[in-house]
Amino acid sequence: MSDDQSLYADPMVYDILHAPGTNDEVAGLLQTEQQYSPASAQHRLWLEPACGTGRYLRRARQHGVNGIGFDISEDMIAYAQRRANRTRTMATERYFVGSMTDFASQCTKRVSFAFNLINTIRHLGSDNDMLIHFEQMAKVLRKKAIYAVGLSLTHIESEQPSEDVWIGVRGSRRVQQTVQFLPPSGGHRVEQVISHLCVTTPESEEHRTCQYALRTYSRAQFRSLIRRSCLQIVDVVDEEGSPMTMPEIGYCVVLLGRRDYISQSSRSGSI
Repeated sequence: MSDDQSLYADPMVYDILHAPGTNDEVAGLLQTEQQYSPASAQHRLWLEPACGTGRYLRRARQHGVNGIGFDISEDMIAYAQRRANRTRTMATERYFVGSMTDFASQCTKRVSFAFNLINTIRHLGSDNDMLIHFEQMAKVLRKKAIYAVGLSLTHIESEQPSEDVWIGVRGSRRVQQTVQFLPPSGGHRVEQVISHLCVTTPESEEHRTCQYALRTYSRAQFRSLIRRSCLQIVDVVDEEGSPMTMPEIGYCVVLLGRRDYISQSSRSGSI
């Protein structure tokens, strides 16, 4: 099993680990949608790039939201669709296999709101890939739709190695992830992430380790990238959907819109 496969090969383990906090995160998305990207019931459609197991869209569906998700992992998409098929509601979920740089052709309808949280967008390895991703997104966003991008901004000179621990439990299965973040060095913009999973049941204990890279962005670098893209910054909010100033260092949710839409609520002084 390759390093990359060890993190994503078991969608159930991934889903258990990431389930805690989903309700609160979706509440923040609903708040953001209501304030910045409202849509009629007829046109209300969410899109999540790199959706993994579909946990956000699955929860949003309980609030009457129709959703579309895609991921490069066939296993993740199969799991997400199986979970979607188990529930019968007026709202729907649809999933397909696709990459963040090639997905627009598979979206048959324009979307009223899109989101990409918790640094997922930083898996794109270059500015060119990010610009292509934004071009794809602009093709599927309705005119006044918002794309909410959650990312941690950094100041390379001040970053230090750090470690986080996450735990998820479902039934008798417990998943613990210990993650080490190694900041860029040698002038590069690549943060190395080392993930160690411990999956335990009453009968077994399994350990899985993998390593992957995330591209880093300072506030100035991200602003510069957006200026070169077909999208524009409309506002910046926190995880609860409340407006904030874009930080020098730390996590925020940047709200992007098509350049042919200028939000009346844009707080240019804070972004």
